[in-house]
Amino acid sequence: MAHQCIKYRLTEQGTIPDFIYLGEDGVNGVYGVVDPNASSPRNLIQVGITNNDATGDFEVISTKDELLAYLTTIGANWKQFDSANICSTTATPTIPFDYSAATDSVWGRLDALNAT
Repeated sequence: MAHQCIKYRLTEQGTIPDFIYLGEDGVNGVYGVVDPNASSPRNLIQVGITNNDATGDFEVISTKDELLAYLTTIGANWKQFDSANICSTTATPTIPFDYSAATDSVWGRLDALNAT
């Protein structure tokens, strides 16, 4: 096996699970959504990349298309910062979330990790 793109939750203690790859070239935990049917601290579902050959309590996102579909669904009403105004101290997210760019970013990092 190799590194994998996954959906995961924090541990019962509220910490990042050991199977998450935390290197600078990873993504840590991104694109979190709250699961209203779970209690804190396990109520936030995040996207991440596993350590090489990891096992644990997570759901694998097998393909780039699957990741794009997931982000499109969960981020339907999300906004992001406009890069033209990012340096402003009053900047707020105003433009629609770019699902394709987010997918490319995560999957590109995954591919790079698996190429080494």
